[in-house]
Amino acid sequence: QNSHGLLTRMCYHKWLVAWSLAASLLAGRVQADVLEHHSQAETLAWVAHYQPEAIAHGHRLPFAQIIRELDSNRVVFVGETHDRYDHHLNQLAILRALHQTNPHLAIGVEWFQQPFQPVVDAWLAGKIDENELLRKTGYFDRWRYDYRMLRPIMEYAKANHVPVIALNAPTELTRKVSRGGLASLSQQEQKQLPAELTPPDPAYRSRLEKIFAEHAGEGHQLDNFLLVQRIWDETMAQNIWRFLQPNPDWRMVVFSGSGHISHGAGIPDDLARQLSGVRLTTVLSSDRQDVQPGEVDYFLLTQPHNLPATGKLGVWLDEHKGRLQIGEMAENSAARRAGLQAGDQLAAINGQAVRNMCDLMLTLANYKPGQRVKVTVAREGTAGLAAYDVTLQ
Repeated sequence: QNSHGLLTRMCYHKWLVAWSLAASLLAGRVQADVLEHHSQAETLAWVAHYQPEAIAHGHRLPFAQIIRELDSNRVVFVGETHDRYDHHLNQLAILRALHQTNPHLAIGVEWFQQPFQPVVDAWLAGKIDENELLRKTGYFDRWRYDYRMLRPIMEYAKANHVPVIALNAPTELTRKVSRGGLASLSQQEQKQLPAELTPPDPAYRSRLEKIFAEHAGEGHQLDNFLLVQRIWDETMAQNIWRFLQPNPDWRMVVFSGSGHISHGAGIPDDLARQLSGVRLTTVLSSDRQDVQPGEVDYFLLTQPHNLPATGKLGVWLDEHKGRLQIGEMAENSAARRAGLQAGDQLAAINGQAVRNMCDLMLTLANYKPGQRVKVTVAREGTAGLAAYDVTLQ
């Protein structure tokens, strides 16, 4: 996990960690069945037989009927809790089914930020590999969730020539606004924002205020929090419009955090203002006990599924002078047991250079809990580098 682990199903919380590059590598996993698919073919075979039950307007509906009803919409929003693999499998199931009915389908994703659309396009075209995609989009600094959860969706898009549209606003803008409001932006930065930022309606604002009150730390400003939320919503709606408006024969399935699409507010409402008459609908994966009538149009009932665990160090990391520096350490963590200390700066793992979060995550993805790796660090006041044998947790 990383610092986004404090998020709940309402993705508004990500602003609370937007000011810091801290990342927790602890394994706080939901109790769930583990799905270990060794190839895209295995994942698609599993999805092909996966028929989640749905609830709409108080009635239970089979998955096939839901797809028939979704098929009549030009835009289908499918919400997610970012660290729930089963939610992403539901997204893949809907994508696959809708694409089979009409191949003129694009995918809009919150996971990538709009300035990196050329990088996403280059990967889809086979011009760069996955590691380059993740490095050049700044994925592990800007999003940080386990990319393995998204890989089946991205691979489906690549194999079937489905456009993937990077919808999100750049972190540089939202971080500055979260600290200092719109006045902190330069004129050039303000030009990157949507022309209009509509205030949230009273019900939406009330939900946002509740989240702010529960999670905001000292010094955080409610007005800035609301601005950042609206920048996310309006930017994603604008980028959907920019694709659909000149492509009248195309439609889109949009994958975003559930908070951006719930209760008729957020992206769907913003898009409806920009694309008059557009037919759209909202879907949310939900545990049965969490279904809230009126939150979205359709609920897909689900249960947690996890991917196999990857190795963790058991530390929180900060970026310091261009290096990843150990901040706090979990009690009895793998790193602490091996002799690593707070303040150590990571240099390499098993000889693989670790300069940033992307290096770290790509490296650790190759190891499982219980495997031993050699972690090389620089320690203040000590000449040269020191190496420690760490049994990953």
